Amino acid sequence: MTFRRAHGECALIARIAALAALGVAGLGLAGPGAAFADPGGTTTATTAASSSGAAGDPHSQSWSVIPSGVGVSSAVVSPNTSAGLVGSGSSFAGPEVLQWTTDTAKPPYLLTIDYTSTSSGDGRFNFGNETVDFAVSDIPYQGLAFDTKQPSFPFMYVPVTAGGLAFMYHINGLNGTLQLSSYSACAVFTGAAPYWDDPIIKADNPGLNLPHIPVIPVTRSDLAGTNFVFEEYCIHEQPKLWAAFVTSPTITQLPGQVGDLSATQPRSDWPLFQAAIPVSGSATAADDVAAPNNNGYITAVETAYALQRHMPTASVKNASGDYTQPTALDVASALAYATQNADGTHNLNFDGAGPHVYNPSTYSYLLTPTTGWSAAKGATMSQFVNYSLTLGQEKAPEIGYASLGLSLEQYGVNAVKAKVPGAVPLTTDEQNAYQCGDLTPSEVAAGATAPTCGVLNPNNSAAVAGSGAGGTGGSGTGGSGTGGSGTGGSVNAGVSLGGAPAMAYTGTNPAPLVVVGALLAGIGWYARRRLVRAR
Repeated sequence: MTFRRAHGECALIARIAALAALGVAGLGLAGPGAAFADPGGTTTATTAASSSGAAGDPHSQSWSVIPSGVGVSSAVVSPNTSAGLVGSGSSFAGPEVLQWTTDTAKPPYLLTIDYTSTSSGDGRFNFGNETVDFAVSDIPYQGLAFDTKQPSFPFMYVPVTAGGLAFMYHINGLNGTLQLSSYSACAVFTGAAPYWDDPIIKADNPGLNLPHIPVIPVTRSDLAGTNFVFEEYCIHEQPKLWAAFVTSPTITQLPGQVGDLSATQPRSDWPLFQAAIPVSGSATAADDVAAPNNNGYITAVETAYALQRHMPTASVKNASGDYTQPTALDVASALAYATQNADGTHNLNFDGAGPHVYNPSTYSYLLTPTTGWSAAKGATMSQFVNYSLTLGQEKAPEIGYASLGLSLEQYGVNAVKAKVPGAVPLTTDEQNAYQCGDLTPSEVAAGATAPTCGVLNPNNSAAVAGSGAGGTGGSGTGGSGTGGSGTGGSVNAGVSLGGAPAMAYTGTNPAPLVVVGALLAGIGWYARRRLVRAR
């Protein structure tokens, strides 16, 4: 081979190598700002894009997009440069949401999220009027005249908390735990049982030394999801009692409350009657009951508020005839019977059978826009959701909530990833923190205290249909809240059930490596042929 010929061949090989390098850069391996191939056709915003927008508009749109099929690694999205978010809403979910904001303010997240715990109605109002970035509500927007303004922009519901509506009480000198049925619970909060030794209450408490002191219910005066769920429970369980209450001339309406009380349709207001003390917010209600001199007081709040104040909660009779406490296991058991709607919200079912079922129990939902956000805000929201639905769920039983279970955790993470601009994938720690499965109705009816790993609850139809690739099991016990390592070991329930490829996704897009490998192989093949001819 002459020097000129060899030099020409080497130059050609060099040009091919250069093209391969350009292909690498074009496929996104050249740096964090490069675009990736998008097999799915959806888009995700880069955090390097501008986050500016119209002043005062939390949903102002300004982002550049890159295809999201490969995801955006946590190394690309720098947590300490994330945009801050402001939210408001449910006080029922407040303790858990505030725990998450505290957790994600620390490394490695360093997120700035300001959540004001007020009421579900307040959160929906602020969100619909675009004065906050996100909201948390125990119920969806109601298609009725009494509900607040609905958003004019696209948004979605993400189930984030599962909690029991606990009847926290203050009765001095009891020789046991207060027990309530749906009849006595609804009677206490409608004035039908004016004293603690009323026959209605005594029927549920044989042997308990109930005092002859007034029952003083502390009720919510604001538009609370707690009110809505409690009314829904009383309407379902005790329709005659509730109808008699809302048609009684003894009840009044507070300023700002709606005037169309219904015997069949729950509201976010609680009618006021003579013995009741109306207050705003779950924390205020719990503080009133816990006050040292407030003997005879009772309220309905999320279990966390009673735990924080070291106050007792009543055991409530379920459909199987068992009196249960609002523990993580018993709340998860009750919610196994709830059926999911297409938008991610749920229809509650208070008829679930099983020794560990506690009702009334309910979910709370995070409301987030799906368009009109900067990439930076979307990245912050997705990081917050990713944490809340994985590592955050592991802490739920410690603070008075139940874990959602695998299907709803996956549903929320995947929905935000698919719909929120700038969304980022899970970290390795988050991926490994998925629950191992769901409690199912059949397991609950049989008295199970932990889910079968790898099994999803068919009642969460929207979640099961779109579960996608999940995380490794064995990091918890689903919604049971019993802690421990579960029974799943290294079972990757999401991959086995979600229709994912046989090889689990590792967070790195294989397409660039495949193309580069093919180009280098071609270079080697061409060089070998030229050298053989030259001999």
